[in-house]
Amino acid sequence: MDTLVAGALPLQLVPEFGLPGILSTLVIIVLAIVVARVVLSIALKVAVVAAVVVGLLWFFGLLRFVPFL
Repeated sequence: MDTLVAGALPLQLVPEFGLPGILSTLVIIVLAIVVARVVLSIALKVAVVAAVVVGLLWFFGLLRFVPFL
């Protein structure tokens, strides 16, 4: 069963030209940049913590002392 209606046009949410199209594009770009900055800041903190943990495990490995093994 074909659910498409004959003569139906593809859905277009935002027009390409004109003030609404330009403003919505700018808003989407700004939101993407803000989300990327937040995600990258969290990823940087996780990477620093992981590097510290790996360094501690390496140090304890040199002393032949691993606390949880």
